[in-house]
Amino acid sequence: MEQHWNNIYTSTIEEAVDRIGKIPGVVLGFHSTIDGLKRIEPEKVETALKEHAPKEQLPIEINDPADLMTGMLHGLIPGKALQLMIRNENTFRWLMEAFGYDELRMGGTSGNMANALSPLNFQKILVYANPLTKEQAQLFNDDENLLVLKQDADGSFQLHHPHQAWEGEGIKALHWILEYPQGVEITTAQGTITTPRANRYIAAWNPVNNKLQITETFKQGLLATGDQFSHFIVSGFHILSETYPDGSTYLDCLRPVADFLRELRQAHPHLKLHYEFASIASSKIRKGILTEIIPLVDSLGLNEVELVALLKDLDAADLASRIQEHNRIGEVLAGTVHLMKKLNINRIQLHDLGYYLCLTKPGFVTPSRTRQGLVLAATLAAARTKMGRISGPQDIFTGLEVPLSQEGLDRLAELAELCGESLAKEGTTTYEGFDLAYLPTKVVERPVLTVGLGDLISSTGFILGT
Repeated sequence: MEQHWNNIYTSTIEEAVDRIGKIPGVVLGFHSTIDGLKRIEPEKVETALKEHAPKEQLPIEINDPADLMTGMLHGLIPGKALQLMIRNENTFRWLMEAFGYDELRMGGTSGNMANALSPLNFQKILVYANPLTKEQAQLFNDDENLLVLKQDADGSFQLHHPHQAWEGEGIKALHWILEYPQGVEITTAQGTITTPRANRYIAAWNPVNNKLQITETFKQGLLATGDQFSHFIVSGFHILSETYPDGSTYLDCLRPVADFLRELRQAHPHLKLHYEFASIASSKIRKGILTEIIPLVDSLGLNEVELVALLKDLDAADLASRIQEHNRIGEVLAGTVHLMKKLNINRIQLHDLGYYLCLTKPGFVTPSRTRQGLVLAATLAAARTKMGRISGPQDIFTGLEVPLSQEGLDRLAELAELCGESLAKEGTTTYEGFDLAYLPTKVVERPVLTVGLGDLISSTGFILGT
């Protein structure tokens, strides 16, 4: 079975890579920022836990150091990705003094996607970055296909490289990334924990964009230039709060974004839209996104943690609990099907360590095209995780050298018993009225870099798979 699937990768990847240069253009919004990358130091974590005892319940936001440490443990113990927003400036300053950062890198879903995609010869990549200060602009790649919108003196909207379009200086937002490998041991008041796998915990400070107010330049500029692009990946909603000091709420932030997307779809109906979920602790905000944003997009990307959260929001708590407790692939599929039916969306792509699973409505895209997108995403992710960065399309093929996930193959065999042998042989079948694609992925045992990996997987899977 392993050799069979390696052959599928090999026979699929060359055409997929060749198609990249034929994509007219990709839009990435609404979240680029600066990341402070920090590799875990158990001693510092243990000291912070002693000084700020974690709370029993996972907070939806970080308002004090104890909230921050509570979130950290909730990620470290299961080895799951988690992101929480910091709302208190004193807590952010404490964090910088207690842990600091090893280096500054590009951050935010849009920024990460932009730098991951720009070396791959897409014709145009338009990225949203606000504010585009000199420090933010310098973190974007040099690639000529990487662009931002700017209004020139004559009132026209033009595409410029970020390095030629920045205004002002200074770091206005910083997202702190704690990366940890598998097997790290940390002593807590309750005993020693050992991280079951490599992952990261994100604590984000972003007061500039915490209302997700899209600039008029980007709105009007994209309406004017939208015919140059084929795909739009929407993300960044995890920076929202339920309420704000001025009395406004998350709905007051979501609805103007929805109005813009609606206007954009009317002006450019050819544009395919994908919403990339992220770790959002607030059920209210998640439900707001499901109500206001999801009806306007074609595709949804998420991981198992986000799937569980959305199932709870959609009154499927029993199914969510079974996935959370047992992590059986049949129940993951049932959960994804439930989401497809509830949301009435054209496509859902789920990624987890070891496999990708994608459901599409019949007629939206062919199953073979869906699988091609998943193979490209998996090969690219493996290459980037192994090498740390991708310099050009030729580097993608390095991912073929990475071994297939045994867990992904085992889950495929389990799923084939439910869905039929064609799934095991080809990775595609039909299930409950939907086209189903499944791919066992390639997993690097000792990853060089994992930040932004989910963004890379979902974006390439969507762009090349639709």
